[in-house]
Amino acid sequence: MKLNPSDQPGFALPLFIAVFLASGLAGLIYQSIWSHYLGAFLGHAAYAQALVLALFMGGMAIGAWLVARFGENWRNLIRGYALLELIIGLAGLAFHWLYLTVTGLGYDILLPAVGSPGLAATMKWSLAAALILPQTILLGATFPLMAGGVLRRLGTGRDGRVLGGLYFANSLGAAAGALIAAFILLPRGGLPGAMVAAAIINFLVAGAAWLLGSGPEPRPRPVTTSAAAGGGRRRLLLVVLLATFASSAASFVYEVVFVRMLGLAVGNTLHAFELMLASFIAGIALGALWIRQRADSSSAPLALVGIMQLLMGLAALAAAAVYAGAFTWVGYLISALSPTDQGYVLFNAGTAAIAMLIMLPTAFFAGTTLPLFTVALLRSGQGEPAIGKVYAFNTLGAVVGVFAAVHLLIPLLGLKNALILAAAIDLGIGVILLWRYLPGLRQRNLTVTTASGAALAGVLATVLLVEFDPLRLASGVYRHGLAEVPEDSQVLFYRDGKTASVSVVRNPNGTVVIATNGKVDAAIQMDEGAPASGDEPTMVMLGSLPLAYHPAPRKAAVIGFGSGLTTHVVLGDPAIERVDSIEIESQMVAGARHFHRRVPRAFEDPRSVIHIDDAKSFLANRQTRYDVIISEPSNPWISGIGALFSREFYEFLPRHLAPDGVFVQWIQLYEIDDFLVGSILSAMAPAFADFRIYLANDSDMLIVASSGRMGAADHERLFELDLAADFALAGIERPEQLEFRRVGDARVFHALTRMLRQPAHSDFHPILSLEAPRTRFRGLRADHLAGMPDLGVPLLEWLGHRQPLAGETTTAGREHFAPEFNTRVARHLAELLAGGAITEDGRASATALAAWRRLAAFRQWCDADWTPDRQQWLLSELATLATRTIPYADPERLQSVFVDPAWLDCDPLPDVLELAMTLFGALSARDWQAMDLAGENWLSMERSIEMSMEVSAWAILARQAAAIQANQPEQAAALDALWNELVGIGDPYHFSRHLLLNWLAFR
Repeated sequence: MKLNPSDQPGFALPLFIAVFLASGLAGLIYQSIWSHYLGAFLGHAAYAQALVLALFMGGMAIGAWLVARFGENWRNLIRGYALLELIIGLAGLAFHWLYLTVTGLGYDILLPAVGSPGLAATMKWSLAAALILPQTILLGATFPLMAGGVLRRLGTGRDGRVLGGLYFANSLGAAAGALIAAFILLPRGGLPGAMVAAAIINFLVAGAAWLLGSGPEPRPRPVTTSAAAGGGRRRLLLVVLLATFASSAASFVYEVVFVRMLGLAVGNTLHAFELMLASFIAGIALGALWIRQRADSSSAPLALVGIMQLLMGLAALAAAAVYAGAFTWVGYLISALSPTDQGYVLFNAGTAAIAMLIMLPTAFFAGTTLPLFTVALLRSGQGEPAIGKVYAFNTLGAVVGVFAAVHLLIPLLGLKNALILAAAIDLGIGVILLWRYLPGLRQRNLTVTTASGAALAGVLATVLLVEFDPLRLASGVYRHGLAEVPEDSQVLFYRDGKTASVSVVRNPNGTVVIATNGKVDAAIQMDEGAPASGDEPTMVMLGSLPLAYHPAPRKAAVIGFGSGLTTHVVLGDPAIERVDSIEIESQMVAGARHFHRRVPRAFEDPRSVIHIDDAKSFLANRQTRYDVIISEPSNPWISGIGALFSREFYEFLPRHLAPDGVFVQWIQLYEIDDFLVGSILSAMAPAFADFRIYLANDSDMLIVASSGRMGAADHERLFELDLAADFALAGIERPEQLEFRRVGDARVFHALTRMLRQPAHSDFHPILSLEAPRTRFRGLRADHLAGMPDLGVPLLEWLGHRQPLAGETTTAGREHFAPEFNTRVARHLAELLAGGAITEDGRASATALAAWRRLAAFRQWCDADWTPDRQQWLLSELATLATRTIPYADPERLQSVFVDPAWLDCDPLPDVLELAMTLFGALSARDWQAMDLAGENWLSMERSIEMSMEVSAWAILARQAAAIQANQPEQAAALDALWNELVGIGDPYHFSRHLLLNWLAFR
């Protein structure tokens, strides 16, 4: 027996609602995933989200209008809907292949052929539109088809219930789709897998709708055609369409503004965006659910719409008033929650709650308007086409609202005033509708007067009393829990740009920082004589290192402007003819002018050209091959930034490098872990032939890469350029200090990649975008990678990288780079052990003095019995002394520590201590044969591991280092078996051991 919904109307509507809920779920999965695809193509998540939203709504407007124009002639709307769902699903299956084809055509042929940047941008956006517009048109046809088909089958009198129910279901499914896409589908299947999942939902929806559409479908209700009614109907239609257009435009201004506002408080991450989007759509769904019964019982639906519009505008103004509290609430979450994975789950839940508190009331009233506008037209005899017309104008208004918010209102008016303007539009619509359609003259006049007064009072109160305090907006509370920039700081600049809000703040210590959405992207010390910020060595080295590897660079490109210091440094080479600095947010460049005194070449040098564009599109649009390309993006956890760390981006870059060109990548090692950095290394590995790795400070890794083989770096050359002042201000005074910061070459790079064993971060499997927000919340750090210069053993020296700072080479006192601090400690300690005195050097001299006093304490045992406990204690102290001195001091300094230790005047020492001293003496002298013999002697001693696990680890490493120097890598690898046998679980040099093992495995 076939199910005929027209025979069981009470049972059929829930089935249709369930089908349409699943349809909305698939639709928002598409919208979410499209924004990721197009974000990689357009270059910024904000642009992609805005474009996808606009195209999504624009296509839906076209689809709805087509149904309004031709839908009456369809005999079975439900089965027509089923066919569209089937086609949408097939398009979803083919989308990934289509994306690769279209974007490849754009990058390889169309963009290079266009020439003009303006035409290139138009071409890029046109290609993006062509990718998703056909599917959005089909999606736009689904609501009027489903609504019209259900209304045909269920008859008259239930218009509000049907329309509200379907709108509620579709919106609820959409809210669920946003969350499912971000938290389930993307982590498990990446972008292609999520598209397939959405397509499968479409197929299921199509099958269910086809079954529900069985049996005859009644003809559509007739349109009133009397001459007397015609003029009134046309006027009503015009009023409703204009009102729904303006209301929808205001609603989507709210959505864009709310997302930007909340991003400043909760962080601009993929997860935060999807939670905010879901919260807004959930509010729309609840509004549609609430209105579905009231729409049918209302005698004046347009007057009821007027009330909803007034309440929507007032709710938006109220949201602006309570917005400041969001920073306090986020600060409480950060301080109250533990930095764990479970804490991150709760933080996301708290983020959703904050988003709902601010966004949901406004969205709730927005969800009531579409059903009410449609019901008003249906009651007036407009017929079934009214559904498509209202839906078309509603979605067309959304397109205008999105583009107006992103490209006009926010840049010109700022977030607060853009919100007030949208609220004023809603308030105006409400007053006009009440004035025209509220029954009863006396009641209408009183209500309109009251409503107008309330609207005016709300707008004025928000303008005059609500403040978007820059100290809060620039706080970055989601990172450290502080809801405000310290009061003694000075906000020098704050602007809401198209893609981000940019602030420049001067801290009390003289450091000036520039931040996007509260995330500091660069900091420079602007007070003369004060210590440099930790960012300055990074930016100076970013600009200078490629000049050390390329002897005569002419053209350079810098991706990301930041403070402008990197561009300034590159221009310090007179061989450079042009530097193209590519920045996607114009307000970043405007804010960076506050650093002008420190970065004058970036703004004044005629060779400096600043472009406001996406890096990938900029490069594709020009036939330039650069000698130097530098990428200094913000942190990978920020939504959209991951595209600058992806495998596809690294595969793209070499075609824009000259044959001997050099690429430099900045990778932040804070708010991330080793394994996520490993996904970046895996993405880079196939794209380049040669690598050098530097640590600019304790948190920033710089990777120099080239498609060909690089020669030795000429660090001396850099100090012959007009860069000495920049180096000195950053705390780098000699070429040896740059060499000291190098931690690896291509072999070390591939050893790290092999050791971390992570899938490559990709545009289509965005590991960073999904996982980095969690590591940011947990405050993690890539400790092993950041600690490579401080492994505790001189492994990198043994592998041919880094020598201790020789002679009297100075080290910076700014303590940005731990090995320089440890070098000062080692020098002070060696001086003390030689019987000398040390000069006051703050923390370094105090650390050395404390270590010396511990060693001096053992002398009281010289004439006593050397018990096993005492021997173990001194062995532990000797191993610690070796860790503090051998990696940081040259053999001459170490002579008095282990080779000829006057401080160790016990005679005789127990054999085990003599063996340890002999081992450390050989290590100090870099005597490879003696290291091998001393290591063998220690390891052959009975109970050596019981006496000291640390010394045993040194002995194994010493023998491996000797084998490497003797060009016996197989012997060095074979010695690794001793680790598990002798050292085992308590291995103090686990990372060093595995790095060496993977280095040996790479040929």
